[in-house]
Amino acid sequence: MCEKVTARCTWPQLSGNGLDQLVATRLSDEDVFVKPDLDDVIDENRAVLFSMQSADPPPPCELRFQIPNRFKIAALTLICSAPKVELFIGPLQEYCETIYGTCVDDEDPEVAVRPYRYDMEIDRSGINDINLKMLTSASEICVYGALLQVAPNPNGITTQLPRPMDAQRIQELLQRGGTSPLKKEEQAEKFEQFMSLMKGYSPQAKDQTQETAPPSTDVAILKEHIDMRFEKLTLLVSKRLDNFEAQQTEKLNKIIALLEKEK
Repeated sequence: MCEKVTARCTWPQLSGNGLDQLVATRLSDEDVFVKPDLDDVIDENRAVLFSMQSADPPPPCELRFQIPNRFKIAALTLICSAPKVELFIGPLQEYCETIYGTCVDDEDPEVAVRPYRYDMEIDRSGINDINLKMLTSASEICVYGALLQVAPNPNGITTQLPRPMDAQRIQELLQRGGTSPLKKEEQAEKFEQFMSLMKGYSPQAKDQTQETAPPSTDVAILKEHIDMRFEKLTLLVSKRLDNFEAQQTEKLNKIIALLEKEK
């Protein structure tokens, strides 16, 4: 059992207990996902009803679960009245998959609202934040219960934080510049200017600030986005420098071949 799960929903809650009681947790150390029994998921004390009467058609009902960074979400079992669910994971809410639920009481004619079961295994490492977009044409959604299977996060808090900028890698790229000295100096000057600007957003340049005032979630997400874009730029620069060297070598070979023909 991990610490309390933070649960939020975009639809107003019509009945049931608080969302902090909606989700049960189970510590999982199995390499293979084992589906829990239905009785372990459904609980009348955890059932809640969400309603959206003010919009036609209503917007998708989004249900978000977060756990502490020292744990990761290994799997989720959800029982609700929505027939289809879209799963988003991580702090950037990356789309993962669309799942169609399995009807639980499809042979019982007395059941007015069909409950659907979802068993979702999260195979991405270090995920402690998931968002479920429950898709239905109804204006009410009942969640009968949910169970998170969690495991210790081996990467801890660093899993969700942006990676620092690799200045050594940039220096290696600068040293591998083209064969033309003029081009190499121009590119080196531009990259040095760019690095000086980017270091202002690097976590390494703001260690003292973070010691006194840790960044908010939005700032951390922004830094991760900048770092990801910078890595893509690094790969692009490396590829262009390699292409530049190849082009210069090809031109040099052509010049040598022409000189040999004139002899």
